[in-house]
Amino acid sequence: MKQLIQQKALIAAFVISVATAAFSQTTFSNIDQSSGWSTCSSCAGVNGSGPTAAFSLKQFISSPSIDGNSIQFFLGGSTPYSNALYAKKLVTSSTTASNMHHFIYDTYFYYKNATAAQGMEFNTSQYFGGKGFIFGVQCDIRSSHTWEISVPDTSNSTLADMHWSSTGIGCPAPPTYKWNHLVLEYERTSDNKVHYIAITFNGVKKYINKYYARRIAPSDWGGVTTHFQLNGNYKQDDYYTWVDKYKVTMW
Repeated sequence: MKQLIQQKALIAAFVISVATAAFSQTTFSNIDQSSGWSTCSSCAGVNGSGPTAAFSLKQFISSPSIDGNSIQFFLGGSTPYSNALYAKKLVTSSTTASNMHHFIYDTYFYYKNATAAQGMEFNTSQYFGGKGFIFGVQCDIRSSHTWEISVPDTSNSTLADMHWSSTGIGCPAPPTYKWNHLVLEYERTSDNKVHYIAITFNGVKKYINKYYARRIAPSDWGGVTTHFQLNGNYKQDDYYTWVDKYKVTMW
């Protein structure tokens, strides 16, 4: 009963914040069709220095697609457990970023090879004034089989000082040959903490409601970035993932 009351209070607070900010929201729609994507492989590993994978990015794929223009991510190669990160910077101004407190990450993804993926990561990051707010979520398919969140090691961590913490919300291999719909809700609190609110996957909503410290970022970093990451398995089997209707809303 106590948990139910807390969840209802959380829903009410979030609805009020959405209504209050209705006229100041910024939504970046069809990010999958935007120019200016950046990619890397070794940076997607532990401490930003992992092994290198074979990877690629192709835009405006007509099939599979929902709206006729998906983006295709490929991961492969021969080095086990190597990864690839695909990122898009949405906001370049530190001042603009500092005014944003609420974020909704909303996307669809499609893949065919459930055994090839070690995991998939979904992230939005906010930087200003030497502060880093990392809202990172991954589906840990092969290990914990749960949704995990990126957590700083201490209350004074740099960006690399982190670990993955299980939410306890199940995430076995997402269904293949269909469009999976993921919505993540999170916020930067008034006292500059990272608040993971909820995960909605294929229409089923689960509340996280966890708070963590911000991190230390380079002083010249500013803006908001979003990314999608593919993680390779112990054989580094090749696989493709398509992403469509990718949007991030912030206010």
